[in-house]
Amino acid sequence: MDIDKDVDINALGQAIDTTWGRSSTPKTASYSVKMTLKEGFLLVSYAAIVNFATERQMVELKRAYSSEADSVVTETIKRVKQIYKEISGKTLSIKPSKGSESDSIEIINMSPHSANRTAYYRRKAMFVFGE
Repeated sequence: MDIDKDVDINALGQAIDTTWGRSSTPKTASYSVKMTLKEGFLLVSYAAIVNFATERQMVELKRAYSSEADSVVTETIKRVKQIYKEISGKTLSIKPSKGSESDSIEIINMSPHSANRTAYYRRKAMFVFGE
């Protein structure tokens, strides 16, 4: 699947770029959103650092962060569409690919002396171009 011929790849690249300048400076320290342009789709990756004490809390937090990640990604896509329109003068048609979302939790810090654990929560979603 190729990207729609009407999509200005240079403008889209500028709209999703968060590697330098003003766009690379996050407005929050609690999460990160990065985008990668792949063949025929846009991969959006959300990451946050979470803390929990029990396995049950981990499952509950996973549900809560999944919802938060979806709303953050939706806002990010709106911002990308706005920037794209400012740069190219055209409207970007992009929508989520159903069933493409995946999430994971990676424990990065735990101690036998404390119940608290720190982990990365990650969620990835694909967006396709076109009507």
